Amino acid sequence: MYGRSVFFISAVMIVMLLALFTPCSAYGSWEGSEGILIQNEELDGVRYDDYIRIFDVMGYLDYAGNLSLASGMSVQVITIENGGVLSPDVILPVPEVIYVTSGTLMLTVNDEEFRAEKGDAVYVPSKATRHYANEADETVRFFSVTDQLPVPGDEESLYQNVTKNQEDPVDITRVISEEMVTGLEPGSKELNQSFHFSRLIHPLEGPYNTGFDLGTIRISQGSGIPDHYVDGRYQLMTVLSGSGTISVGCYDYQVGRNDMIYVAPGAVMSAEASEEMELMILVNPYYQERFDKAIPYACDYLY
Repeated sequence: MYGRSVFFISAVMIVMLLALFTPCSAYGSWEGSEGILIQNEELDGVRYDDYIRIFDVMGYLDYAGNLSLASGMSVQVITIENGGVLSPDVILPVPEVIYVTSGTLMLTVNDEEFRAEKGDAVYVPSKATRHYANEADETVRFFSVTDQLPVPGDEESLYQNVTKNQEDPVDITRVISEEMVTGLEPGSKELNQSFHFSRLIHPLEGPYNTGFDLGTIRISQGSGIPDHYVDGRYQLMTVLSGSGTISVGCYDYQVGRNDMIYVAPGAVMSAEASEEMELMILVNPYYQERFDKAIPYACDYLY
């Protein structure tokens, strides 16, 4: 068996990342940047064993961008080859959210078996035993996301009161697909500024005891997300398929499959698909519409 604790090796991974990566790229220094691009080829991560690789996203961003994000948040990209098994020893005091970007992930949570396909999100409750396996020929890649819960009384702990009043319990494992949620169509199709959004995990819209939310965005070729900014929240976007341009702080990043973009709180951002593009988006703290401000053609008059 190849199972060990993912979290036991976090410190080791960060140290190795310090040695492997420098705080600059083709785009220059990232320190203080509103946007940070992590390209696909950088996601090989640290080899855990012959079957498993793990990339510590928050550790990378903290070091490369001097951001100090990881104190309460863990985002890891885990790749498991055929026959690989990961059995974390640590029983987490907080929920874990998984999003599968390729392959089929077999999960055993508290002795109950689940199957998560590409595009599925999984909510794993706190204090659960977890076992992840790849039993198919195709490589499995998935995100593992956890965060420390907000301090009671803080504005961002509102979700705790909401979930307590819901009929569905927050202590069971759930597999969520796009077909199970109602999609949204924000923007204007006439202006080629529209997209399809599926919110898979949000603590105000379901029995999820998290401080963040996670969803997917699908942008048709030639269309896009108009200029806007989100106050007090950072966003982490990953290209699941297709290609295009994501602008952050009025700087254009050309992105393709598996590329990731960090968007700082309050940064003006937009996106345009050169071919149909699908994104996974994580927002921390969780998205609320009142913090989302449209600012049409911002970069035309800001710079």
